[in-house]
Order: sequence, then C-alpha cells, then structure tokens
Amino acid sequence: METGARQPLLDIAKGGAMTAAIMLVSLNLPLLGIGVGIIAPFPALYYDLKWGGVTVGAAIVALTLVFLAVAGGPAASLLYLFQAGIPAVALAAFLSRGMATSRAIAFTVLVTAVLVTIAAGGYSLVREVDPHGQFGVVIRESMAQTLKLYEGRGISGEDLNLLKQGMEQVAALIGQIFPVLFLIGQSLVTGINVLLLRRVSDRLAVKIGSAPFSRFRNPDWLVWGLIASGFVLLLDNAAIEAVALNVLVLSGFLYFVQGMAVVLHIFTAYAVPTFFRFFFYVLLVLQAYLVIAVALLGLFDLWGNFRRPRIHKNL
Repeated sequence: METGARQPLLDIAKGGAMTAAIMLVSLNLPLLGIGVGIIAPFPALYYDLKWGGVTVGAAIVALTLVFLAVAGGPAASLLYLFQAGIPAVALAAFLSRGMATSRAIAFTVLVTAVLVTIAAGGYSLVREVDPHGQFGVVIRESMAQTLKLYEGRGISGEDLNLLKQGMEQVAALIGQIFPVLFLIGQSLVTGINVLLLRRVSDRLAVKIGSAPFSRFRNPDWLVWGLIASGFVLLLDNAAIEAVALNVLVLSGFLYFVQGMAVVLHIFTAYAVPTFFRFFFYVLLVLQAYLVIAVALLGLFDLWGNFRRPRIHKNL
C-alpha cells in the first residue's frame, strides 16, 4: 500500500525532471531545440493518462514551472506554460473523458489559443504595449540578423536588395497571419504527442482512440470557409482582409492534413515501399508546390472520395 502511495510522487519527480531537461535543451540549443521542444508536453501527458486523470500531470507542470523560473527566469516558465503545460493538461482532460482524438486535439488547441489571447491582452493592458507591434519588432530583428549573415557571406548589391525586398514581404505576411501560424504550430505539436501516446497505449489507464490517421476527414462545411475567405480577400479593407487571410491559411492547412491522410491511405493500400515513402516526405519538406498539391488532393477528396473501398468484379 505504501509503495502504491509513493508511485505517483515518483512519477511526478520523473516527469518533472524529463520535462525540465527537454525545455533546457530547447532553450539553449536553438537548432536541436526546435525538434526536442515538440515533445515537451509528453511527460505530463503520459503520466496523466497512466493514472487516468489530470492531477499527476498538473503537478508535473507546476514542478517544471518552478524549476524553469529558478533556472531560466519567468520568461522560460511562461514559454513552457503556454507551449506545453496547458496543452498537456487540457489534452489529458479531454482524452480522459473519452473524446475522439481529432476533437480532443481541436479543443486543446482552442483552449490554449483562448488562454494565450487572454494573457496577451492582460499583458498589453498592464504594460501598455501592443502585442502585434511587439511581434513585428521581433520579426524585423530576426530579418535584420539574417541579412547581416548573408552580407557576411559576401552577398551584396542587387542580390542583397532583392533578398531584402523578399524578406520584407515575408515579414509583412507573417505579421498578418501569425495567429493562424500559432494555431497550426500548436496543432502539429499536439498531434505529434498523440502519435507518441499511441506508441505506449498499452501502458495507459486511458485508452486512446484507435482510428488510423488515414481515415481523417474534415467536415464538409469547411469548404465554405475556404470559398468565403477567398472572395473576402477581394475586398479593399485591411482588417477584413487580415481575418480572411487567416481563415484561408487555416482551411488550407486542414485540407493539407486531409490530403496527407489520403496519401497515407494510398501508401498502405498499394504497399508503397519505404524508400519511395521517405523520398516523398523529403520532397514535401523541400518543395512548396508539393504541399499545395497535397492540400488540393485533400480538398478534392470532398467530391472524389479517394478512400472508398475498391470493389473487385468477377469477369
């Protein structure tokens, strides 16, 4: 009985140590940290679902926040809280209630976005600063550092001016769509952690939905959001255009996810060799046009239903 009582405390300590290690790598090793930081929610999420609730995970989040506040300052704690802590507890709560995986991911991202918005709004009121303006400053500083890097490599004159113009356009675009970029990034992080959970599902008290990703399908009404946002972009109004652009990008991302589900279904149905699958994923990272093609595949799946069972006819 004593061992059983001590076990949750041991898991809290292990989860806190693992999470703190992940966050320290993420904060201090920029290139490696991007990949490592993706799994920052996993320890709290795993131990939550192992014990069938949210108490253990919440304790892990609290322990990690205290450690990061001491080791890295308040900024590091807040970064972890909104990047991984809140999503881990929210996702565990939704999955513990038997919610379908895709809905749990959607609600987790929504809860995180709402809390981040409230926190940003409160910060802007207290500090009397404009979060959008601050974000723009960060983008411009990053662009300036990149330009200095290219100048140091000998790029100058016409090439440097063209690069500067292109980066200014990218900065302006990012400044408009940063809300949807946050949603997309959080969706990817949450989805990856769900995939990791499925790898260890036999150790969890809470069972994760077993429906394969290849069956993922967006609701049919989503296409109207895509169509409406496209037409609204034709209006000459900066504020409305910014909202429509965010809706358009989010709809495109969701159809890209559906397109990837179709691709995975084809890979499985036709037993595509691993080498060709890997080659496709590499191209997907390197070639933006392939990303658009996959999104279009997901969109046309609405009418084509590319994953319907094949019917074999006897001749």
